Amino acid sequence: MNLKTMLLAFVVVFILLANMLEPPEPQETVSNTTVNNYSNIFFNYDIIRYPSCVEVTSGQTNSTITLGFATESWNINFGAVPANGSYSTRTVDLSNSNEHDVEIILKAYGNISNHVSFSKNNILLNPEEKTSVSIIFTSNEIADFYSGEIDVIIKKPIYNFPVIV
Repeated sequence: MNLKTMLLAFVVVFILLANMLEPPEPQETVSNTTVNNYSNIFFNYDIIRYPSCVEVTSGQTNSTITLGFATESWNINFGAVPANGSYSTRTVDLSNSNEHDVEIILKAYGNISNHVSFSKNNILLNPEEKTSVSIIFTSNEIADFYSGEIDVIIKKPIYNFPVIV
């Protein structure tokens, strides 16, 4: 193997390893909206951590459920949801006010995470671009209280090169 091939292989491995240095998972879930920052050699990350919870009820007739409405734009609490596959959806608006493309990554943590899905994820947003994402909680057969957090991770390149999704 000649020196040029070895150097190219080293650069490719270095770029792949640097890209795998994603922000660490949280050690515990948040109780209030929190903003964290993380960086590696190629990217800066803004991590907005939102608490989230839901009460899955038995869904039996003659049971009383208190309903409420959350009007805050980033309240990701799903309220009360009957068991057996019912679902609740929260829709959030995302926008890119940076000068360069950014990638938006959504992640769920805690015992709520196995029940949460996103209508889209790993979203590449151009400057001034906007999009909406639905965050869906789907119940199972077990009535219980689920909690955790939904993280919105904004991946911004340090250098002016395209973000690869």
